[in-house]
Amino acid sequence: MKKSLVLKITLPLFLIAVFVAVGLFMVNRDTAGPSGAAGQDIPLAGGETKAVNVVVIPLVPETVEETFVLPGTLEAWQNLTLSLEQSGPIEWVGPREGDRVRADQPILMIDKSLLETQHARNQMEFDLARKQLERVMKLYGKQLVSQRELDEAQKAFDNASTDLEQSSIGIEKSTLVSPIEGILEKILVEKGEYGNVGMPAAIVVQVDRLKVVVDVPEKDVSFVRVGQAVEVLTADLEGRPGTVRKGKVFHVSYLADPSTRTYQAKIEIDNPKDLFRPGKIVRVRFIRRTLSEVLVIPLYAVLERGGERSVFVEAGGQAFLREIMLGPVIGDRVVVLNGLEEGGKLIIRGQQLVGDGDPVNVREGQPIER
Repeated sequence: MKKSLVLKITLPLFLIAVFVAVGLFMVNRDTAGPSGAAGQDIPLAGGETKAVNVVVIPLVPETVEETFVLPGTLEAWQNLTLSLEQSGPIEWVGPREGDRVRADQPILMIDKSLLETQHARNQMEFDLARKQLERVMKLYGKQLVSQRELDEAQKAFDNASTDLEQSSIGIEKSTLVSPIEGILEKILVEKGEYGNVGMPAAIVVQVDRLKVVVDVPEKDVSFVRVGQAVEVLTADLEGRPGTVRKGKVFHVSYLADPSTRTYQAKIEIDNPKDLFRPGKIVRVRFIRRTLSEVLVIPLYAVLERGGERSVFVEAGGQAFLREIMLGPVIGDRVVVLNGLEEGGKLIIRGQQLVGDGDPVNVREGQPIER
């Protein structure tokens, strides 16, 4: 019984002794020596604080553009499926798939021997009807024929003229030509095949200029206008940098897509060297607004403490904390709406290691690349 009582009394006394020893150790550690944690002032002999090396940049107003980027799809400016306008066996096919064709260049030809025979017959009938009309008109002038005979001669001439014109058009339409300059994407018929009027025969794509189709969200559509200049960017592929093209908006839909609630915008771009191909996914950079004479600082210079955003500025060899109000983020920089003044020096390196009023060693930073 006595043994148990001794153990109960001794254990609390032992724990109290341990807590006292730990407390004395912590006090001695905090008060011993000049070393301290990162971000704390390090007192030197004589009560001075060691200056922290920092890098600063000047605060200079500038004009910046707030932009937003949306994905888009390249489409051919014209993608034409050409159909036969005359029936008959296909006698000749000229250019091959993938060839560049000129406007009005022949692509294929229907056998026109029957058409030419018919055209020759129509020509003979036309010549006969013309001579007959001339003869009747002379007789009518001498009052040797009636008005009815003149009208019949005139009608026969008109019919022969119409038949001759139609056969001439038929011969012309027997040759399928490209209406535009572009690439012969595909030939849909073969030599010797019999073609009927309206049968698809070839696909020609205009690629010297393209259009980009973009689905614009509701929140951004008010910033997209017809005639607006934009930048069209391709992705970086195989280690090669992407390509940038200037473009111009030529259409913005008034009705939203009911399923996506987006508005379709179309952009025209030049493609002189055929570097862009229809079907590619690109990015389009639109300008939301231009901000004139504003202070813009690097995002990495901003500190967040207790929900407040702040930066350090340098003046007279000391660091001073400034709470700031931020505006739009532009790339890796941000617009400062309030809290900084033109002409000050912003600390962009070492700001995590200083406190308000601490001495600093200043080194001028490089200008920010824009």
